[in-house]
Amino acid sequence: MTAVLAKSDFVRAPLLAADAPDYKEWHHFVVHAPGSPVLINVSLTGDRAARIIVIAHDRRWTGVVERFDPSQLAVSADLGELTLGASSMRVTPDGYRVRVDLPHRGIRGEVEFTSVSRPFVVNNQPVGEGRMSWLFVPRLRAAGWLHINGHDIVFDDEQAYHDHNWGRFRWGGDFGWTWGTIVAEERDNPWSLVFLQMTDRRRLRSTAQAVYVWHRDEPAAMLLRSAVHTSVHGTLHRAADCTLPAPMALIVDGAVPGVPERLEISAERLGDTVHAEFRPTSYARLAHPSEVHLDRCTVLCEAGGRAHVTGEIRGERIDFDGAALFEFLHG
Repeated sequence: MTAVLAKSDFVRAPLLAADAPDYKEWHHFVVHAPGSPVLINVSLTGDRAARIIVIAHDRRWTGVVERFDPSQLAVSADLGELTLGASSMRVTPDGYRVRVDLPHRGIRGEVEFTSVSRPFVVNNQPVGEGRMSWLFVPRLRAAGWLHINGHDIVFDDEQAYHDHNWGRFRWGGDFGWTWGTIVAEERDNPWSLVFLQMTDRRRLRSTAQAVYVWHRDEPAAMLLRSAVHTSVHGTLHRAADCTLPAPMALIVDGAVPGVPERLEISAERLGDTVHAEFRPTSYARLAHPSEVHLDRCTVLCEAGGRAHVTGEIRGERIDFDGAALFEFLHG
């Protein structure tokens, strides 16, 4: 399993981003720490701009977006390590090592992610007028620490998720997405689930959707396209805990866009069935100026909450409560 990861994941930009200002790539990590989930995102673009996003939940979501000058960015010769100033992300033989060092922001940490499930790769998915590929690892173990908001969060073999995305598209194009990760609360429960739905900007038409179900370290079912149905209920009656970068809160309206009060996902194919119900409890917003329209922003809502998953895969029953983090992109 580790050999598969080591061969599959690496920094793509040096190979794909030449003369491509619309190129984007990011490594996205979620630690499902009980009571204190954490999101770390390391990204770069075709013009060698780079940033680190750190968001943590302690009664409410807080975090920072730190941007780096191209002179502070380096990629190792083996394409396995991305360095941004004193921070870094390294692909290891069995996972990832992330170091965050932002002393002027009061944020430091080191987290070792060890894969316990095989990665899966999707290539050349349409995103508006562009294309995007991604690799995800639905289940990892996280060990380490993060100092943020004046105190330490310690990760003692916590459950985690990772995805790596790369492609050429422009923020603000005619697309939106919902992306979610669910892992069972009980560590010995073998099931985990990843959900993806790509839509047009107004969320009136689905262009791709999938439910990926993993059993221990192996994919157990991939339910795609018309096999998947979603239902959105209401709007969460709670404003975002924070908007990042902070100045964007002056531009993005305080109530819109938000997240649903409840999201139901159902999928069925050849006897395999899955039903997941996600109930967010709070969320943070990330806002980025549109690259298509001068008067718009692209907003990503990172929503944490609980999920309940039931179903049957290959004759084996599924029934568990899980920690979940969903991302809702509004173009």
